Amino acid sequence: MNYQVFATAQAAVNHIAEEFKRYSQLGRAIHISLSGGSTPKLLFQALAKSPYNTEIQWQNLHFWWGDERCVPPTDAESNYGEVQRLLFDHIAMPNENIHRIYGELSPEQGLARFEQDLQTIPSKQDNLPVFDWIILGMGTDGHTASLFPHQTNFADPNVAVIAKHPETGQVRISKTASLLEKAKRITYLVTGASKAEILKEIHENSAETLPYPAAKIKAKNGITEWYLDKEAAALL
Repeated sequence: MNYQVFATAQAAVNHIAEEFKRYSQLGRAIHISLSGGSTPKLLFQALAKSPYNTEIQWQNLHFWWGDERCVPPTDAESNYGEVQRLLFDHIAMPNENIHRIYGELSPEQGLARFEQDLQTIPSKQDNLPVFDWIILGMGTDGHTASLFPHQTNFADPNVAVIAKHPETGQVRISKTASLLEKAKRITYLVTGASKAEILKEIHENSAETLPYPAAKIKAKNGITEWYLDKEAAALL
């Protein structure tokens, strides 16, 4: 487990914001996949303020999502809607660089649209799009994106899948493990004391013996890293 411990969640997201700035200065289109959850909120708030709101060359960044709940963008549960409120409303980012999952469509229509949009990413490997950077979170149950323990097909050759939350039954659209693993870089951003136990388990056991998608999904030809705050890393 390749991990970096930050003093606070805010310090971790500031580091990511600096990386966004660096990527934006490479002078080409960079495809980044964002995560939902509480810690990324801090990231979007940081990016919306000085110096990042003006120093990042937003025209070079393309934003995607790892997963989305099947709700309209105006719904409080929408991952895209949250980023729009916290970030996109405050920066000069071209609309064509924002590639949201259409949660307001039927799950089947939303999936088809997402699959179609993903094919516009120019870099491919084994017919799957290659992301420059995928930022993922992890639930206390070890899920990531909307790939849950005991119900994820890690060999699914498709780019996206319709998933159901195992407890609430909420329907979601998610990138597949196969697509995530094609990325040049995967960063798990995991913070808070509630994640300490499962991080210890992942750290001490081989991924093959665990049911957790977050333990199993790694960049096959790139970097996989974990950004943790002190609370999450307390038992490592």
